Amino acid sequence: MSLSAIAVVGAGPQGLSIAEAAAEAELPVTVVCVTGSSRKHAAKRLRRTLQLRVEVGEIDEAEAEAIFARVAFRRDLSSVTECDLVVESAVGDVRSRRAILATLEGHVSRGSVLASNTARGQLRAMAEVLTRPDQFIGLRFFHPASHTPLVEVVPLPDTAPGAIIACETFCRWLGKTPVEQVDGDVAPVLRSERPREALG
Repeated sequence: MSLSAIAVVGAGPQGLSIAEAAAEAELPVTVVCVTGSSRKHAAKRLRRTLQLRVEVGEIDEAEAEAIFARVAFRRDLSSVTECDLVVESAVGDVRSRRAILATLEGHVSRGSVLASNTARGQLRAMAEVLTRPDQFIGLRFFHPASHTPLVEVVPLPDTAPGAIIACETFCRWLGKTPVEQVDGDVAPVLRSERPREALG
């Protein structure tokens, strides 16, 4: 599958950091503010983060503006409909995040991948509410996601191979190294590099 647009559900520090990393990799990103943060507040925090990076010389003003322009802030979960990959990174307990996932599944297209940034031990409980568990996977970024080079890819027993490949391709597009949990351990998976054209 191609990845032309992604969504991050949750505008807490980790959710915004994931969105920042994707936008810096030139992907359009929809951030859905589901708990706490208003769209205005989330946008303000992302701007502040980018400005700090400008001040320390990581990026220049033009790059900061380009990154910010690729991020759209929304309140409605239905705004993820056109996204190829949706990463749930909401702040809250398992019960509330399960409810978010169940609603999200009704909005994502059948070929889209639904991922969660939750802890590995909670993924099975999250998957129980889904009718298409083959398209669900754990995608755990380490904080801050925009600067940490590793991303943990956690397939469940029902996860389709295509969902795994899509998430690993996404990680590499961000310039990060995907590591896959295998039999309870986290081990690098040395899959063949996918060209950037696979994302277009």
